[in-house]
Amino acid sequence: MFETTRGAVDVGLSTRNTAAMKKFYTEVLGLEEAAVIDVPGDFVRAAGFAQEGVKLHALKSGEVLIKLLEFPESPATGSDPLADSAAGFRYLTFWVKDMEAAVAHLQDAGVELLSGILSRVPERKTIFFKDPDGNLLELNWVDPAV
Repeated sequence: MFETTRGAVDVGLSTRNTAAMKKFYTEVLGLEEAAVIDVPGDFVRAAGFAQEGVKLHALKSGEVLIKLLEFPESPATGSDPLADSAAGFRYLTFWVKDMEAAVAHLQDAGVELLSGILSRVPERKTIFFKDPDGNLLELNWVDPAV
């Protein structure tokens, strides 16, 4: 076991369209750009991470960093982004204070929702949508009175 120094983990997303993804995560979802870092090829090769250098765009939401990874050649995409189609990380969850306001904001921004707001129990709501690269995202709301 090891002890961590932050109350959150960072998430790295390899992207095929850095400009669209950066705009979506900052302008639509409200993340703040924290840094842009050029990581040289010799470093990523030594780390066993990639073959060529990468530009890392760090976007911040609270304590969480979403790191958009821009490679010299666009990475391939999986054939089906649904959660039951492949093992591995499949979606990101954002917790919101007001589900209806958040959904209205997404709709105003032209984001296609995969369903209406779903609720198995009255004190919890959820909805899924995709980012410009087709990654699955979820909004969750829990009644603060519960």
